[in-house]
Amino acid sequence: MQICGVDEAGRGPVIGPLVVASFSLPEEKLYLIEYLKVKDSKKLSRKKREKIYLEIINLPGKYFFKILNSSFLNNEMKKFSLNYIELLAFKESILELKTPMKKIICDSCDVNPDRFSKNLKELLGSEFSSCEIVASHKAEDKYPVVAAASILAKVKRDELIKKIEESAGVSIGSGYPSDPKTINFLTDYYKQNNKFPDFVRTEWKTLYNIKNEWNQRKLYEI
Repeated sequence: MQICGVDEAGRGPVIGPLVVASFSLPEEKLYLIEYLKVKDSKKLSRKKREKIYLEIINLPGKYFFKILNSSFLNNEMKKFSLNYIELLAFKESILELKTPMKKIICDSCDVNPDRFSKNLKELLGSEFSSCEIVASHKAEDKYPVVAAASILAKVKRDELIKKIEESAGVSIGSGYPSDPKTINFLTDYYKQNNKFPDFVRTEWKTLYNIKNEWNQRKLYEI
């Protein structure tokens, strides 16, 4: 029986995909992931993350990436909360491993971890009735198997952001609203095109703020 960890990268950015990663190992081989001294991906340098990523995918485990691109999120968020969208993505990432699970540990995207684990178990169905499902905040700090999933998700998202940047032909930063490089890119793009590129998340307030500020400025200039 396997132990599975699930985590995501890219919940907060205004640019690019949200990536959910699942990773599982046979229970008797969990020591292998502990041996790598994995930790929350955000606490590792990019170089270190990429090194550990390669070590993780070469372990005798299984992994899967569920990639929710911006256009998908833009459409789904008109109908559902981001928490529910993530819940469905967590479910799919677990099912796609196609292996019996003894225990599944998730980083909770719900403020109520117990509710998240209960909802996930219901969605997984009777096949997982005997599987223990644990959801926790900061799970990547507590459980090495979730830290492994965190690293997989983060490195995969970084790869996808790099492809977006190469396609755009200009630096777009990290994609987070707190990144001045990202805000400058979005502002300049909107000034030049009177719209945003198709790889942004239109449901994010960040875009509204940029659009509103620029339109107000144009009014004052008239």
